[in-house]
Amino acid sequence: MPTVPIAQKAREMIEAVHRYGLKVPRTIVFGKSRLNELGDLAFPLAAGKKALILLGGGSARRAGLDQRIAALLGRHGVAAEILEGVHGEPTVDVVDALAAKARALEPGLIVSAGGGSVMDAGKAVAALAVNEGSVEEYLEGEEQTRALAAPPLPHIAIPTVAGTGAEMTRNAVIGHPGKKVKRSMRADSMIPTVALIDSMLTLNVPHDVTASGGMDALTQLIESCISNRRRPETTALAQEGLRLAREAIAVSVEAPGNEAARDKMSLVSMLGGVCLANAGLAMAHGIAAALGALFGVPHGLACGILLPYTLRFNAPACSAELAHALSAFLNQGGMAPRIIEDGIAAVEALADAIGIPPDLKEMALTEEDVQEIARRSIGTSMSGNPIPMNPDQVAEFLRPLV
Repeated sequence: MPTVPIAQKAREMIEAVHRYGLKVPRTIVFGKSRLNELGDLAFPLAAGKKALILLGGGSARRAGLDQRIAALLGRHGVAAEILEGVHGEPTVDVVDALAAKARALEPGLIVSAGGGSVMDAGKAVAALAVNEGSVEEYLEGEEQTRALAAPPLPHIAIPTVAGTGAEMTRNAVIGHPGKKVKRSMRADSMIPTVALIDSMLTLNVPHDVTASGGMDALTQLIESCISNRRRPETTALAQEGLRLAREAIAVSVEAPGNEAARDKMSLVSMLGGVCLANAGLAMAHGIAAALGALFGVPHGLACGILLPYTLRFNAPACSAELAHALSAFLNQGGMAPRIIEDGIAAVEALADAIGIPPDLKEMALTEEDVQEIARRSIGTSMSGNPIPMNPDQVAEFLRPLV
């Protein structure tokens, strides 16, 4: 059976997400060198006002992406201003500072280009530029979470790392170092107006970021298949992503310049974002969020470590759903007798091959640490776990890993 070109597969998937009525960006642009269309996309959205560009401080800026974006906008008469300050995962203080600048400049459009953290900051700034108050007031988990009074500014999200799928989602994950938590600012209106996905922008991403991003996307695809909020439409999309994921992740890490693998990985990431936003996640993401908030563990790295353990733990409660997901990951047409065992072993082998540690033992966590992680892992992602969890059960699960 001939292989469907990735550009055609992407078109089919984009048509499907809109046909299913899923919550996704109004416009999704996917393909090599599609960044060149930025000016055409931005001009009507900016409505005669300037655009604010948010970038991270890593490979994208070193490659001159900020100037390239400004030039593409300028050719279409859209003035641009670059906002500094997005270095690492966004915090309450960082977002509030960016929002204050945005309110003062009164832009018509936000353009965020970077990893999930930059795009999350872009979603929050697009909302807060036209709404009062600190981002802290809008975070889930606060005593009185404030609702957005005005719709966010138009926002074009441009991923430069394949993994989070944040260009497709309606939430911004914001850290609060003082409280040692990460919480989401979430609203349907925060979904970016345009997701512009150009896999060529991921070619210069460091090895470890490519690896952890790949494991994040893989975790999102599998967990959306077993989440208790799963739905047939997202499961079908996730399985399409899983058929690409195993080879795409491995080759992207081992041969960073392989454009075909990067193209596939960008589609895997996009589908992961669609699925997490519309079907929820499970325990690996719940614990990964706590590890990030408490100890600064990169999110994708934590997911990669935890995924095989959480799948074995959850398998009795979702055996059919997990078997179908892992069959897609293994690219098997049928349901082999040992599909779950073989599939989890393949996940472990992939993680090992791309440098993901086998457990959390290097962190030298104490029993007090384990209990604190367990307490802080109970949230939106954990609520989708096939087996209902409380902090004591999470702590019991974690002890063999530390």
